[in-house]
Order: sequence, then structure tokens, then C-alpha cells
Amino acid sequence: MKKENKIKLVSEVLFGIYCASLLIQNILALKSIDVGIFTVTTGILISPLIFIINDISSEIFGYNQTKRMIILSFAMNFVMSILLQISIIIPASKVYTNQIAFATIFATTLRITFFSFLAYIVGSLINSKIMVKLKDKSNLFFRAISSTIVGQLLDNAIFAFGSFFGVWPITAILSCIIGGTIFETLYEIFIYPLTKLSINKVENYLK
Repeated sequence: MKKENKIKLVSEVLFGIYCASLLIQNILALKSIDVGIFTVTTGILISPLIFIINDISSEIFGYNQTKRMIILSFAMNFVMSILLQISIIIPASKVYTNQIAFATIFATTLRITFFSFLAYIVGSLINSKIMVKLKDKSNLFFRAISSTIVGQLLDNAIFAFGSFFGVWPITAILSCIIGGTIFETLYEIFIYPLTKLSINKVENYLK
């Protein structure tokens, strides 16, 4: 297979996995759980895959390619959110008995939706930017971990404060921000060997 075809194939696979993972994460994020003293969402279950794809794309294809992937995923997540709200509004069939549960789970406010999207865009782009900017100045491990810490801290802070300030106690908001960032960073550290292996495999494939 020609190199340009390999590059196209890898790009398409990364775009597809990243977009699907983000949609899954935003559905899972509807449920909060307590892990020790911290409150996080079950969205962290798929976070490792999102981190790996973001790191692979940033490391191999650079910031602009990764930005396109992030924006496409943002657009599809926006479409999903709109369609879910429309689905809630459309009258249910007489044989469908779960309308209240459906609306309770998927209903969201404009405030939460706005800050969720804003947090995702800022956090993801900053994550990728740091990965690329530090490429010639530090090793992969440092870039992967530092970009996650900064990106996810911004993501969690924007989302938690924007969505829940005045609704949740400040302690709960801080717990969500700190807990989410800690667990996502630990995830990144834990899966680093897989991230490095994946990057090496893709680089060798594209040679």
C-alpha cells in the first residue's frame, strides 16, 4: 500500500474511533459516582482511549490534523445533543412506557450544554497544542502527562464551574475538578505503555 493511502487510512480510523469515543463519553458522563472522597462521572471509563487517540494524532500528524478531528467530534456531539432534545419533545408512542425515564436521563439545560462544549474544545485543543509544542523539548512521557494535566484541569474547571456554580456547593465543584483531573492523569500514566506502543506501531506502519 502506498504511503499516502496508509496515512489516509490511519487518519480515518483515528477520526472514527475518537468521534465514537467522545459520543460514548458524553453519554456515560450523565452518571456521577463517588471514588473515595472524589466525585467523578463514568465517562472516565472511556477516557484512556480518548487520550491515546489524541496523543497518537498529535504526535504523528501534528496540531492542525488533531484540531480537525476535535472539531469534527465536537460537531457530531452537538448533533447528538440536539437530536436527543428533539426526541424528548416528540410525543411518545402509546406503546412506549419509558418516556419519563428517557427525558430524565437525556434532558439537559442550555447552560450545561454550552459549558460542556466549551470545556471540551478548550481542554482538547490545549492538550494537543502542548503535545506538539513540547515535541522537540521533552520525551513522550512528559508530553503526554503534562498535556493531560493542563488540558483536563481546564476542561473540568470550565465545565464544573460553568455548569454548577450556584447549584452545587463549592466543595462539590472543587471535588469534581480535582478528582476528575487526578483520575484522568493516573489513567494517562497507567496507559502510557500502551500509548507509546500504539504510536510506535503507527509510525512503523506509515514508513
